[in-house]
Amino acid sequence: MAWRNRDNLHVCTPQVAWCCYATTDNPFVSVMTNLQGYVQMSSMIPGWTRNEDAEELARASFSLSVDAIIVEIGAFLGCCTVLLAGARRLRGSGMVHSVDPFDCSGDAFSVPHYQQIVTSLGGGSVRAHFEANIRRAGLSRWVQVHQGRAAEVAATWELPIDLLLLDGDQSPRGAREAFESWVPFLKPAGIIVLRNTKPREYVEGHDGHRRLVLEQIVPPQFTDVRLVGATTFAQQAADFGRHLKPSLGV
Repeated sequence: MAWRNRDNLHVCTPQVAWCCYATTDNPFVSVMTNLQGYVQMSSMIPGWTRNEDAEELARASFSLSVDAIIVEIGAFLGCCTVLLAGARRLRGSGMVHSVDPFDCSGDAFSVPHYQQIVTSLGGGSVRAHFEANIRRAGLSRWVQVHQGRAAEVAATWELPIDLLLLDGDQSPRGAREAFESWVPFLKPAGIIVLRNTKPREYVEGHDGHRRLVLEQIVPPQFTDVRLVGATTFAQQAADFGRHLKPSLGV
């Protein structure tokens, strides 16, 4: 699939074949030659974004214009961060801003899973595990960490956003708080991505993103709404965004 950028032009994306090679400064991985390399790298990190979801997320990041600003709400160990930042490394510009309290908090269903994964890694700091994964992927210069909850970080945020990924607290209250805090910064024609939105039966209190898709990710504000695997992708309409945060100058 070829995304359209803000000028309504199709943006081609790399082929799915992949390869990587190491150099002396990073024997694990140094340079990926296309998106699928970062999809492969992401699959080595504990997380839930896999297969077609992962490929489409990487393509969406790659489609953005020069110096794109991406905000990821809910980074955990960096599974999605590698997809987003790897695509920007291939493009040669842009920054991924990863927002997370890094304390295994979230909705009641998710917390035990986060804790179990971190325990299986030997415990320790969640942020340290995240940063180690980003270093191993050779992506440290493409990622900026903002440790804190979504609304707290948004309170001092000033930059217009090209792509917003919501993958944090999935309780109805937490999901809506993140949405309402960050969508005002989304540029006209900016991309919004919500994880875990597939139509299905959800554990009580774990359906926040699904509710947002049904109630908020709809015309006229959002267009080109698509479900890929368990992930919803949409674009903000060109006549939205400019008036939401006039001080941003978009």
